[in-house]
Amino acid sequence: MTFAEAVREVIREAAARPQRPTPGSLCASVASEAERHLDRVSYSGDRYVRHPILLWDEWEVMLIAWRSGQITPLHDHRGVMGAMAVLSGRLDEERFTTPTGRPEMMDRASRPEGDFSEIGPTVLHRLAPSSARAVPRHDHRPPLGTMRIGAPNGMLSTIASQFTVG
Repeated sequence: MTFAEAVREVIREAAARPQRPTPGSLCASVASEAERHLDRVSYSGDRYVRHPILLWDEWEVMLIAWRSGQITPLHDHRGVMGAMAVLSGRLDEERFTTPTGRPEMMDRASRPEGDFSEIGPTVLHRLAPSSARAVPRHDHRPPLGTMRIGAPNGMLSTIASQFTVG
């Protein structure tokens, strides 16, 4: 069974339960399956690498491979629920608020291997590894269509999320 097939089965089983599954509620189940596939992850010296796993029904699942010094831009998820499980390494996550239209840091967390983080539909954040390498798994529901990208002086643009499986 491929990783995508295993993730799809976890989602199907969760969907059959009375409570509607969220990315956060599936995080632990999918994390244990993902750890078996870490040897297939590749890294780049230029930027973090997205490894699409599953784009199915109302779900998107990916692994992201980081090297030290790489960082996401400040971004939101445009109303999409998400969850992140750190499978290896350590990531720093900074969360922001925009009370005056300009991003202001409100929280910073160091997320070690095994940590789970839910990302609500209005979260504005950025991620960077604090170890030599890090691999988190990201789940989104519904699939992430666009993200707003920010800078210290405000939100700059809305870009399409590029997710292709295959």
